[in-house]
Formats: sequence, C-alpha cells, structure tokens
Amino acid sequence: MKGSGLLVNIKKRTVPPVIRQTEALLRRLPQNHPKRDTIEKEINKRWAGYRGEQALDYFLGFLPFSTYRIFHDLRLSVYGKSFQVDTIILTPQVGFLIEVKNLAGVITVDDESGQFTVVKNGITKRYQNPLAQVNRQLSQFKQWLHVHEIYTYPLLPLVAISNPNAELNFKDTLSVPITHLDVTVERIKKLHASYENKKAFSLTPLEQSLLQQHRPYYSDILQTFSIPSSHIQIGTRCPSCNEYSMTRKKLSWECPTCKTRSRIAHRLAVADYFLLYGSTLTNQTCQHFLGLHSRHAISKLLSRMPLSYIGSTNALTYLRPSNIEELIKQ
Repeated sequence: MKGSGLLVNIKKRTVPPVIRQTEALLRRLPQNHPKRDTIEKEINKRWAGYRGEQALDYFLGFLPFSTYRIFHDLRLSVYGKSFQVDTIILTPQVGFLIEVKNLAGVITVDDESGQFTVVKNGITKRYQNPLAQVNRQLSQFKQWLHVHEIYTYPLLPLVAISNPNAELNFKDTLSVPITHLDVTVERIKKLHASYENKKAFSLTPLEQSLLQQHRPYYSDILQTFSIPSSHIQIGTRCPSCNEYSMTRKKLSWECPTCKTRSRIAHRLAVADYFLLYGSTLTNQTCQHFLGLHSRHAISKLLSRMPLSYIGSTNALTYLRPSNIEELIKQ
C-alpha cells in the first residue's frame, strides 16, 4: 500500500530532449550511414538511464509523510554554469538530491581514490563516480540557493541503483550512501524523521523559483556526433515506409512509394527541425526542410500547430515548444 500522505510531484519526469534529439538524428540519416550504430548505442544507453529514473518514481510513491515536494530533471544555472539533478525532494525541514544509476553487475567503489567499477560477465568497466557527481550537484545547488538568499536549508545527497540485480560491494562506509531504490526510500524516511523537529522552511517561494529558472537541456546534436548538415535527409517522412518523399495533395500528405496518406506527417518533420537545428523556425527554412515550396501552405500548417511566434505577420519566427512531445506524437 502506498503512502497515505501528500506527495506532490511539482515537476514531473518527462523524456529528456536529448533522447528525442538523438532519435531525430538517427531517423534523418541514410540507412547506410557509418555512424548509425554509434547513435543507436547512445539511444539505448540513454533510455536505460531514463527507465532507471522512472523506477525511482515508483518507489517514491511509497513515501508516507505529508509534505514532500518532488522535482525531476531540474536544470539550473549559477554563475554562468548549468547543472542538472535527476531528482530533488524538498520538505519543510530538509531536502534530498538523488542521483540514479541503472547498472547491472557487481558494483565497487573506493571512496578515497574515487574509483567506481562494475564487473559484469567477467569484464570490469570503470564509470564516472556518482558520489563525486552528486556532491558536485550539491555544491552547485547550494550556490544557487545562496544567490537566492537561502543559506540555512539543509541538503543531503543520495545515490540510488535502479537495477535490483546489481550487487553492491563496498568495504567501508561511504561519504554518500549508495543503495537500491527500495532502501533509498527507507533511508529518506529515516533521515527526514531526524529533521522533523527542526524549524520549518517555507517552500512556496523556492518552488516557484525552481520552476521559473528551469531550462531543459538541448544539445548541439550534429556537433556531438560530428555529422555535417548535408548528411541529414530533408523532406516529409512517410509513417508507413519511412521514405522522405511525401507530397502535399489538397489537405493531406501522400507517399508516392506506398500511397499512404496522412494529415499530420508534417508535425514530426517540424519536431525534427527543432530537435536538430535549434529553437527557431521560419517559413522559408520550413519550406526547405519539409520539401513543400509554398509559403501559403506552410503558413497554414504552422498556424494550426501548438507553436508560439514572434515578429510581424509577413516575417514570423516560430519558437520551439516547451513540450516537444506534443509534436512527436503521431
């Protein structure tokens, strides 16, 4: 039975934009492109990480106390540097920063040297140390709080391993606890109980500032994989045969290859442009990317999409939506 108290999910977890960017890059590359395998592996790795974070969300639902405020994937900036935290949990007495890792095998960490290794199927791999990672995030978040004139709010870092089959092999007590998800939630309960008699902190102003200053992370995905723009296939993609050759006929798109018709095929193309090339789109660039050379037709299509814009009527610049998922859904 889940906790009966009030657990408020202030900022829900959504698919990270960088996953959608990498997927857009993959579907816009030719089938014989030499970097497809590398990109597919990156997509699989990122989805594994995201699913690990989703597993944490399930266990957080068992928190029984009355005032937990949960923020997922917050990305903030302080002194010109950006940082992101998987999960932040705030209570009136204490806050928790949680870094989630989805790893399988035998996990070993040396707190003194900082070496973090995983042994799986007889193969040892070294990974970035999540203790150092969450401590760095803690330091940056404290700096962010200080900028907002919050100096005494206590924060505790935690590392959660989402794979229940992972074996945690630690010789000594670590400076930051590393535990499985179920144990992490139990630890949060106990730590929160130890702070319950502390002076309560008003969370509302902090919650508002966190939401207002969150900026989702978008990568320069072409540069990340060193892929020139000329390698990207342009056109409107057929949802059936995946060819980039759909043409506009009356009020819908038609594929000359398989004759599939769609009224919304352009939506994914517009999403792909925003994911690959940046936060703004003009009528002219949209004509080129969709393969539809009609200013009037493009204007009508864009006006019917959930897009904000700036500029005059004859020179509108459309802005990437805050929720790109609205465009990706077909």
